Amino acid sequence: MTKIKLYKNKDVRECIIQLPSSKSIANRVLLIQQLCKESFRIKNLSTAADTQVLVEALKGNSSTIDIQDAGTACRFMCAYLATQAGTYTLTGTARMQQRPIKPLVDALNSIGANISYLDKEGYLPLSFKNTEIVGGTIQIDASMSSQFVSALLLIAPSLKNGLRIQLKNAVSIDYIFMTIELMRYFGIEVEHEEQSITIAPQQYKAQNISIESDWSSASYFFSIAAMIPHSRIQLNNLTVYSLQGDVVCSYIATQLGAETHLLGDNIAVRQEAINLSHFEYDFKDCPDLVMTFAVLCALKKIKARFKNINHLAYKESNRLLALQSELAKLNCAFYPNEDAWMIEPKEIDFNQVFEITTYGDHRMAMAFAPLAFISKAVVFDHAEVVKKSFPDFWNQVAKCGLEYQMI
Repeated sequence: MTKIKLYKNKDVRECIIQLPSSKSIANRVLLIQQLCKESFRIKNLSTAADTQVLVEALKGNSSTIDIQDAGTACRFMCAYLATQAGTYTLTGTARMQQRPIKPLVDALNSIGANISYLDKEGYLPLSFKNTEIVGGTIQIDASMSSQFVSALLLIAPSLKNGLRIQLKNAVSIDYIFMTIELMRYFGIEVEHEEQSITIAPQQYKAQNISIESDWSSASYFFSIAAMIPHSRIQLNNLTVYSLQGDVVCSYIATQLGAETHLLGDNIAVRQEAINLSHFEYDFKDCPDLVMTFAVLCALKKIKARFKNINHLAYKESNRLLALQSELAKLNCAFYPNEDAWMIEPKEIDFNQVFEITTYGDHRMAMAFAPLAFISKAVVFDHAEVVKKSFPDFWNQVAKCGLEYQMI
């Protein structure tokens, strides 16, 4: 791991940022492409490590697939491999082997899959043996991850009897809606009624597609805009008419001091003067935005209540504990209270170099980057961690007036 030092170099009022394409959309489209009998083109495919790992996994060059630390790719490959003839092993990094997968495995086995655990029950590595999944009706607890549901939805049209999914305690529901809308784009009829989704056996229809920019990645520049007076940050190929649930970033950021302006297929973000002492939001369906706005609240000394975020414990890191530890360095308390986590910031001495631990989590690095605009410098323990979702992040954030050096 290479450390990186980030510090303010100059005042930049206007800049244009090139965001990565949405890996959430890209990963779903890749699996659809694999299941579609006709070929189609994907334009602007994400270069994020998570997406590239899935590209390699779908090539099928080995019976042992190392999904590394790619959570979405892991869940999607689990469902996909369950439908394939042959014997396979699915494994990943040490952290990936700590992230639960039992609800998905149980659901797949209940409709004919033959998946077993090679080590600890409920976790990778997994063994897949040749069998026939016929489909049917399943109930799945999606309180840990909506990706379990999306994985099942994507393979549903290829099953002999289709699939009816009864949802229980679903989080990140907007990601499920994204999956459904993409399936409809590729010709699949989906019946969705409250907590039940039904998909009959049918075929995906080839359609060329261009992947839009990633709203989760955009959130860091909304946070930066909120910190820089008189700023104007243009974010290209980003639209509020998006399949991505994290488009709500624009609404949240407005409350915290970053105003959105539409520029055709692009968006401009400017600082907006606010007088806010307390902020509250339910992040159940947009967990990837929690870290961005938790740090922003700390930096702007806004007391906050972040509701329904307990499932962040199962992400790339235990993001609840990671945030608690690193926000403490900003003299900010972060602690659980009933169905929420509270943020209580105090005065911060910015005339210092802050050392931030990323815990191998890309979002920890990017969420804390705005700290560099108002402190002496920020040192992150793992520069390369951003490759998971935003490989060019350090170059793009430098356009806003920051300098970085590897140390």
